[in-house]
Amino acid sequence: MGKFKISSWLNRSPSPISDEDGKKQNRSSFSALSSSLTSKLKEPQSSTTGIHTPPPDEPERQPSTSRMIALAQKIAKETEKLETYMKDNNLPMPSFDVDAPADFPKLPAEISRSRQEIIFATRELGLLAHGPRESLRWGVWEFLDVLALQVITHYDIAKLFPPAETITLSELQSKTSLDPINLARILRLAMTKGIFREPVPGIIAHTAASRVLAEDSDLHAWVAFNGEDIFPAAAHVLEALKTHPEATSLTRAGFQFAFGTVDKEPMFVTFGKDPARARRMGKAMVSLTGGEGYEVSYLLDVEGGGYDFSEIDAKGGMFVDVGGSHGFVDVDLAKKYRNMKFVVQDTAKTVESAPKPICEDEQVAGRIELMPHDFFQEQPTKDADVYFFRWIMHNYSTPYAIKLLKNLIPALKPGARVIINDHCLLEPGQENPWDETVMRRMDLVMLALLNAQERTEAEFRELFKAASDGFVFKGVTRPKGCRMSIIEAVWRPDLVDYGASATPADADAAAGATGATTAADVEAPTTNALEKLELEDQEAK
Repeated sequence: MGKFKISSWLNRSPSPISDEDGKKQNRSSFSALSSSLTSKLKEPQSSTTGIHTPPPDEPERQPSTSRMIALAQKIAKETEKLETYMKDNNLPMPSFDVDAPADFPKLPAEISRSRQEIIFATRELGLLAHGPRESLRWGVWEFLDVLALQVITHYDIAKLFPPAETITLSELQSKTSLDPINLARILRLAMTKGIFREPVPGIIAHTAASRVLAEDSDLHAWVAFNGEDIFPAAAHVLEALKTHPEATSLTRAGFQFAFGTVDKEPMFVTFGKDPARARRMGKAMVSLTGGEGYEVSYLLDVEGGGYDFSEIDAKGGMFVDVGGSHGFVDVDLAKKYRNMKFVVQDTAKTVESAPKPICEDEQVAGRIELMPHDFFQEQPTKDADVYFFRWIMHNYSTPYAIKLLKNLIPALKPGARVIINDHCLLEPGQENPWDETVMRRMDLVMLALLNAQERTEAEFRELFKAASDGFVFKGVTRPKGCRMSIIEAVWRPDLVDYGASATPADADAAAGATGATTAADVEAPTTNALEKLELEDQEAK
């Protein structure tokens, strides 16, 4: 299971970025995107929603079957495929019943596609059946569903009575500090989404969804984290944007406006002061990254589009996991690649709390070193073959992300690979509708919490270019079925032929010939970044 790097948010000390630099660097990330869009908009775009817009020279044709009928037929056809497979394999059917499975089983590719088509077509048919006015009028009220879940998780309502039993509304109320009216109104809205049910007026029973909330502590934490941290932050994004339109500072996001910490501290520092809140977010991220499309297995599956480390493994190369938490990714890699060596870097607190041993397999554990390191300081591990960032770059706006890459440069040898494992946004309409919604929502979560962002391939390319011309962008790949992409750049491949005889002077001379940033150009932070933020704040006052 992949682990989200909670420590990449907690106790970090990013160097401050001036407002003017922030505006310039944040906007610069869109230059490549703009040119890319300009060229691509000239061509007809395919759409995963199934809605076809004819190019200018193609006349409109009246379809023989309406879109609604076509969608309904598709839903019926694909549902029959899915149900037949489930029955033929004696698998439990999806249901709202309390004993229904929490997840679908692993399905063959063809049946999984049928399930996805049902989801996509149902969503589109629902929008068409409602019409644009009604979709907008009532769609904007979805935040009230989050409000209901916020209250349910805060008061642990799903855990207050056993899943197999029922409870009267009055008895349930006696287990909380809520009054009967407010408890009932919260529950009854949640019931419209299949969370709890009321078989008889005044009698509350569990459904499959409420049972999962009661039994899955990681999922409960995910819902609570969204309700009590992201929800308030999102409600203050507009205020943050109106006040600081550049939206690059870690201390001026919606989160700070929501919790009264504007120009005081980043979100991860706030969480670092509240262990219970930090633990909740940690469990929430475990729930997220254990879900479909985020497993580490995708990175390892070379045939499915994962990354092939065989060449590095053959020479016993070094892999540095920057912000790598407890090294879960490295353990999985080390089990497959038996010669590579691994350095896992994270905060001192995170390193101290790592499992000991990190793996029961001594051969694996013996090749993994845990090292305290703040990635906003210069990279201390020199001449590694790979520097790896998973769930890191999307936590930072462009100025900070560029700084992360610059901090690697003094350590890089010719041919060193920088690999980012993150979302990579496609052009609008090119993603399947479900994944596009998830990723676009994640993009706004990053804005609300950290003034950060998910990025397109063009924007990743721009990050490396802004950090140094010495980075040669190799492109983006995405394993089949995975939501996360593998973004890669190589440091100065033109110097690889120098081999072991290459010297710093050789590297700097070649870098100068191409305009690349040299080690001497990189300014290493000398003061704790949080102290700098505080000093700047005092000077401003």
